[in-house]
Amino acid sequence: MSIAEALRGQLQQFTPQERRVARVLLAGYPRAGLGSAAELAASAGVSAPTVVRFARALGFGGYAELQAALIEEVSERHASPLSQAEQRRLAGPVPGNWLSDGVRTAATAIEESLGAIPLSELETAVALLANPKLRVTAFGGRFSGFIARYLILHLQQVRSGVRPQDPMLAATDLIDADARDVVVIYDFRRHQLSTIHHARRLADAGAKIICITDPWLSPVAQVSTAVLPTSVQSTTPFDSAAPAFVLTELLVGAVLDRIGDPAIERMRRWDEVTSSETE
Repeated sequence: MSIAEALRGQLQQFTPQERRVARVLLAGYPRAGLGSAAELAASAGVSAPTVVRFARALGFGGYAELQAALIEEVSERHASPLSQAEQRRLAGPVPGNWLSDGVRTAATAIEESLGAIPLSELETAVALLANPKLRVTAFGGRFSGFIARYLILHLQQVRSGVRPQDPMLAATDLIDADARDVVVIYDFRRHQLSTIHHARRLADAGAKIICITDPWLSPVAQVSTAVLPTSVQSTTPFDSAAPAFVLTELLVGAVLDRIGDPAIERMRRWDEVTSSETE
């Protein structure tokens, strides 16, 4: 679990002053925690000792230990497939069966990361996606955009008002966005600047953002109504999309259950229209 995930999960357990520190850190994550304790305290309007107590409440020995963990996260957040491949080469071959090891790693990543998502975040996301009064679309980055398209293709079968996914997000989506819109944004480490920029524009327009991201949390999370972190752990130098795909499928199933009979009827009509394409 990343520090950001821990902060979101433990927010209500902090004292009021510690909670102010947590919110400042989350709002400027992780940069807000890379300065001195005095700087973070000034930003939160609390004393430096409060920042130290906050770090200890989070499970660290002090602020210096929290800051070291943040610096390590920054390094991991920007890790590329190339840098990971080079590290693997230096470490030498890992004994074992690549298939069984990969399957075990993927299964663990799916179970642990999806199980750690707060139920309140999941329920918020499902309620937004199932609301017939809201329009839905989704987009992502160079690779995660494929998962966004997967989500859209399924949601179109169970409810109306789902717009086709544009890989680059059409200008009209930004111009016309308002409080009637729900936008699911997929953004994973080495977070794409254009994705972050579009998310901020959409949030400023009143759209509700559902962010599906990695354990380090994309900056998109700062403007999102619901944040759903997933693991990217893999036995290869390339981050795994398996947990995000499984989460996407589970969301569609939950939306179907939430909508109920109208969704089933729409699926029946969908099959009637598309049956000629499969026979």
